[in-house]
Amino acid sequence: QARPPSGPDYFALTECERRFDLDLTALHERYKSFMVQIHPDKLARRPADEQQELASRAATLTQAVGVLRDPAQRAKHLLELHGRPLGEEATGESVGAPFLAQMLDAREAVEEAKSEAELHRLDRDNDALVQTLSAALAGAFARRDLDEASRLTAQLQYLQRIGAEIRQRRE
Repeated sequence: QARPPSGPDYFALTECERRFDLDLTALHERYKSFMVQIHPDKLARRPADEQQELASRAATLTQAVGVLRDPAQRAKHLLELHGRPLGEEATGESVGAPFLAQMLDAREAVEEAKSEAELHRLDRDNDALVQTLSAALAGAFARRDLDEASRLTAQLQYLQRIGAEIRQRRE
């Protein structure tokens, strides 16, 4: 059941097309351009209320760019905009038993890795899965298959957690 989005449309705020496969370089350039316009040196002579408004817009834009740069957050935001918000935590049921078993094996492999080389290989393998899922997500959103997009977004969240565990072990 579709629900109206509860917050701002980060795609509109950043003047990006509402799609999963964004041009991140163009997003970064738009962000830099906006931030140059509201640099504190340029605002010094403006009234305090205008300075406050621009500071608020800058904070919102920074948040928008942060969400859009992260594939899982971008996918969750797209789902919200389509009225299909994904819960905070992806459930095993939403990703399927085979995928969940794969994630348990991956987590175990990370815990048992004994060398930097093993962790590097696990990180590379996880990144490849993230890329594959991201391509599938782009297709699901392009087809407006929101059930599939929800499932893939939940899977992507699991993969990102595995990636974070690998990076933590590598530190």
